[in-house]
Amino acid sequence: MKGRHLIFPHIIIIFSMLMFMQSAWAQQERSPNYIFNRGNTFYEEGQYDKAIKEYSQLLEQGLESGNLYFNLGNSYFKKDELGKAILNYERAGRLIPRDGDLKSNYKFASSKIAYNMHEGSSWLQSALDKFNIFTINEVTIILSCIFISIVLFLIAGILVIKIRRYAYIVLAVSIIIFITFAFSLYGKVSALDSEAVIISENADAKFEPVDSATTHFTLYEGMKIYVLELKKEWVKVRRPDGKIGWIRVNEMEKI
Repeated sequence: MKGRHLIFPHIIIIFSMLMFMQSAWAQQERSPNYIFNRGNTFYEEGQYDKAIKEYSQLLEQGLESGNLYFNLGNSYFKKDELGKAILNYERAGRLIPRDGDLKSNYKFASSKIAYNMHEGSSWLQSALDKFNIFTINEVTIILSCIFISIVLFLIAGILVIKIRRYAYIVLAVSIIIFITFAFSLYGKVSALDSEAVIISENADAKFEPVDSATTHFTLYEGMKIYVLELKKEWVKVRRPDGKIGWIRVNEMEKI
């Protein structure tokens, strides 16, 4: 009987340790880093569906990063799903706009779009495009710093007579730079809910939001469009060249 009493506590300890180890392993399997690395492993093994499932699991948890969208885009591209590949490259571009690999892959994927077209831009738009190397957060921080500089130079120009002339020159330049960055920020924020990508093989844009309406033009997988209006299962979109038509909501996805 004494031997049994000695064995029983050991059984409890071993059982508790096993339960703890199982709980720790389960917790590790749910950790973002583990899921992300597991997705990378599946991608390297050519199991792209499984890789997409792992990356999507992180997005469902409310987590996002430029690298996550980039890897997800690569997985879709390997599966020849051009629309979703470009969609995720676009999303990655908002978070890591200066990444060289992303730029290369996005350019290559865009070259695969059937009848692709580029938006005609004015000199002002071309100038603002130079600021696409910055994220929204970065532009906001830069604007804050410029604003503080403007205030300081203004105060210095008022209080210190000797540097007043130079302070006002710097102040004028700072205001011009501030306005330029402000336009860039406005454009980025405006695009957040309007830019979309065609994810179906092709989408017939109608003159009206009904199936029987005449087709105005055709959009192809991977094309970037701009959402103007939603109407039940239809969405009014603008093509880069300015043409407007109605397509089914499920034929596109917002960036």
